[in-house]
Amino acid sequence: MCLNVYVHQVSNEEFVRFVKLRVTNDSLFTGKRNSSTLAYRAILKELGLQREISASQARRKWENLKMKYKEMKNPPPGVSVNPTNWPWFSLMDDAMEGRLAGSEVTVDTSSVGDDSEYRPNSTTRRRSKRAREPNRSEIELFVEEDDMMSEEMGRDRADLDRDRDEMEHERAILESDKAAIEYERMVLEREKMVLDRERAGVERELAALDRDRASLEREKAAVERDRASVEYIRAQLEKERAILDRERAKLERERAVFEQQRGMEKAEQPANLNDNSEGTDTSIPLAMEPASLERRQKFLNLFEKLIENF
Repeated sequence: MCLNVYVHQVSNEEFVRFVKLRVTNDSLFTGKRNSSTLAYRAILKELGLQREISASQARRKWENLKMKYKEMKNPPPGVSVNPTNWPWFSLMDDAMEGRLAGSEVTVDTSSVGDDSEYRPNSTTRRRSKRAREPNRSEIELFVEEDDMMSEEMGRDRADLDRDRDEMEHERAILESDKAAIEYERMVLEREKMVLDRERAGVERELAALDRDRASLEREKAAVERDRASVEYIRAQLEKERAILDRERAKLERERAVFEQQRGMEKAEQPANLNDNSEGTDTSIPLAMEPASLERRQKFLNLFEKLIENF
């Protein structure tokens, strides 16, 4: 069976830049769908190899380099390996240890273009019926045409299966999230109903408080009116008390004068008996005057008690 082999020679400078670009742009390889393909395409475009090497070939090359480095770095027990026999060990050691981070430019996956720009051009590739031995100045990527087609189909199928599994997983997550959202919505609906009932109760209580406040305002207004009436009556009573005090003082003066006159009349009564030869009786007016004074005094006392009790 005769196999057609595509050979592309990568210079040492291109290889070193490829490793540095891969390490510098490691954040682009997020594991999401097509993130790896887009990132490798952007790296190959930066190198100018987008028409010579496919993203899948670049991915396999990087995985082979990592595997080779691990074999050199940590050989199996009982196996003696000299890392210096591999010319790229120092470069890969710096890459794996993170010493090459930021050593190259950061590429942008948003400008990679469509798929047609990244399909290897078979008409411009050099064909060879045998593989050339690689030397230390160049690295050759050998891709057998028949094997490449089968590998591409198998890889595409594996990618489709992986994408389908991821979609199923995402669908399951979405269903779970949907169920959780529905449950939260039901809980929120119940809480809303409870809040509505509580709000209705609060509004009823506020209405009752408003009614009580209005009633208190009316009662307060009535009390104010009663207080004003009491103050008016008290002012009138104060006036009456002042008048009563004046009347009482006047009565006391009149009583004093009456007592003085009665004493004088008692002293003069024997003489007056001799002088009243006509039989005129003057004792009645004198006896009635004290009775009138007593009645006035009792009336004043009763009126004063009435004012004090009020």
